[in-house]
Amino acid sequence: MELVLRPAGRQDAAVLAAIYNSNPEFLLHHLGRERVDEAFLLSELEEMAGAGFVTLIITQGRDGPALAAADVRGGEEAYLSLLILHRDAQGHGLGRQCAALLEEHLRAGGSRRVRIDVVDDHPGNPLPFWQRMGYEGSQRVALTWGDKTSSALVLRKELCPLP
Repeated sequence: MELVLRPAGRQDAAVLAAIYNSNPEFLLHHLGRERVDEAFLLSELEEMAGAGFVTLIITQGRDGPALAAADVRGGEEAYLSLLILHRDAQGHGLGRQCAALLEEHLRAGGSRRVRIDVVDDHPGNPLPFWQRMGYEGSQRVALTWGDKTSSALVLRKELCPLP
């Protein structure tokens, strides 16, 4: 299956809401609530852009359905702030494909390594996924999103240069 990355814009608030709201446990553990609305996501788009991040949507093919969303900031050490898959896309290997596509995108933009902060203080957290993807780390940080502060493990992965 071909996955395509495209920048998200204000017109994508409903698409982003569908992806986020398909993951109520994620939202509860990260934001302290089970749903978000389009106004919240429009505010997030502006806040992330102001911090130098790009919000991306990953679709199945050029015109296919949105499978995932990601917030990334390039640079020598890129920062993957978020990768969230729609609940229906989980469990089919698409998480690995989406992460690999994001790494390829960042590498093409000149990044040499990627940082991701993983909230790992709840059952079913994605830490094992990121470790299987080759990310390692031991530094802990406190992350605040909305009104919720969570403990997170900082993970990093070196990106092989393009041939």
